[in-house]
Amino acid sequence: MSNKQLAVFEDELKKLANASIQAERGSAGTAFLSTKGGVLTYREQPIAGNALEVVVLASPVERLYYATRYDPTKIVGPSCFALGSTGTGLKPNPSASEPQHEMCETCPKNQWGSATNGGRGKACSEKRRLLIMTADSATSPDAINTAEVAALRIPVTSVKGYATYLQTVATATARPLAGVITKIALVPDPKTQFRLNFSFMKTIEDLDIVKALIMRGERETLNAIATAGFEEDDAAPSDAAKSTKF
Repeated sequence: MSNKQLAVFEDELKKLANASIQAERGSAGTAFLSTKGGVLTYREQPIAGNALEVVVLASPVERLYYATRYDPTKIVGPSCFALGSTGTGLKPNPSASEPQHEMCETCPKNQWGSATNGGRGKACSEKRRLLIMTADSATSPDAINTAEVAALRIPVTSVKGYATYLQTVATATARPLAGVITKIALVPDPKTQFRLNFSFMKTIEDLDIVKALIMRGERETLNAIATAGFEEDDAAPSDAAKSTKF
């Protein structure tokens, strides 16, 4: 075998190896960053400075209904939940243990005043699940295809700030969040104990990299919807290897 043929063969082997890594990560599910106690952690490891520079690949809408009140000593999954690329047309996930209604929009648990504590809020909370990749992972299309992706649930009190940030970036740069570097920081807040801050760092100028990031975001969203279930951001970590990127 000539050197040229060997190089081509090794390149094909590398592509197959990368594809295997990606398939394995997709089947294993995506691990969550946690904001519990105002400390940003990943697989029980604290994030330096409580902040990360990332690319937000996608931010699907998530609805969660818990039949019982939160008990930190006994973590249980939601009785009914839904996940989709947008909030329009959402319906309970097929694996939900106790679906509450056919459609989320008209569900009694999605109406103001339905909160289980008797308040004016909704029994079913709407959140954003961010699918993110560290900024230093987005170096090439090949690197993006195999990079580690983590999930982050935005606390209800930070959802408005995220929406404002998204709109600001879109207006100022004419790009989706997958085309810019964002700094996410967990900071103290006098009213809500802590909140997530979103700051624009810079645009990504390489269009091939931006396209790869957008495509990875689409795949990760589909994977999140397909594997939605009992996934808690403060649940005990699995036996998976510790991250080297988060």
